[in-house]
Amino acid sequence: MSIVKYTLLFFIIIFSFLCQASIEKKDLIWLTDDGKDLTDLKMFDKDISIGTDTTNLVLKELSDYNIDFQLVQIPRAGKLMKGMGNVCISNRIKTEERQVDNVFSFPVNIFPGLRLYYLKDQKRLLAEGKDTRIFNEQGELRSLSVLFNIYPDSVIAITKGRSFGEAVDKQLQQVSNHNKLTRAGDGRYYALIQMLIKGRIDFLIDFPVEIKRELTGDTKEHNLSNVPIANIPEYIVGHIACSDSLIGHEVIKKVNNALTKLYRNNKFYQAHTRYILQSDLINFDRYYLEVFKVAPPNND
Repeated sequence: MSIVKYTLLFFIIIFSFLCQASIEKKDLIWLTDDGKDLTDLKMFDKDISIGTDTTNLVLKELSDYNIDFQLVQIPRAGKLMKGMGNVCISNRIKTEERQVDNVFSFPVNIFPGLRLYYLKDQKRLLAEGKDTRIFNEQGELRSLSVLFNIYPDSVIAITKGRSFGEAVDKQLQQVSNHNKLTRAGDGRYYALIQMLIKGRIDFLIDFPVEIKRELTGDTKEHNLSNVPIANIPEYIVGHIACSDSLIGHEVIKKVNNALTKLYRNNKFYQAHTRYILQSDLINFDRYYLEVFKVAPPNND
């Protein structure tokens, strides 16, 4: 056999192998409610946010799947998770209701310091921080119910279907509908912050790292202030959730195997800490140990 034939045979074998490898990959739909994720996810060499960076570290370990990223609203995501067998989503808060139809991974990320945001020049009592009807001894907002007793005509904006954990969700359920503005659609996180800055709404609940992310590149000075809320966790934990199906359980098993290694990896630790204030790192290291059950890598 001539060298040309050997070469041709070699390339045929290699091509067949690559085709077979491609065929064997399973299709996986990865949902997001943030349009930025359609470009940011799988950009492994770029720093984006806690949620995106930690998810990307996990996605690196799922190279044996053909992943199709799709943009959906949160309520629609819940329906797809129930109705399809090959659907996953990241940065998912684990609740009793969601566990009925979803299978959840080990913790993927920690979001510290949930806050109530407001414009301090429009909410004098909040800005002063002294009214004992509103604040407890630790300087925390007593509850959302108390807040709206003081400000009965004010409006808090929320994202349709978004969860901040059961403690905050329950408080929001107790707020009258006329005090709530519910928003859906892509770009709503940035839109809600802009509505607050422009005085179109009065309150917004979010994480400082997320507010900072959405305002990146905005050089204007804003009159935003925030206050912690009493009787809620110091941090919220995000997970990857998949359909409660054979492939869903398979993906979560792979995710958990990856996370077990990532918890001890400094890149995973830095995927959080580069977005957290230096003064908050001592508390964050405590959260890290509580959630991931290992000491932060920088302390090893």
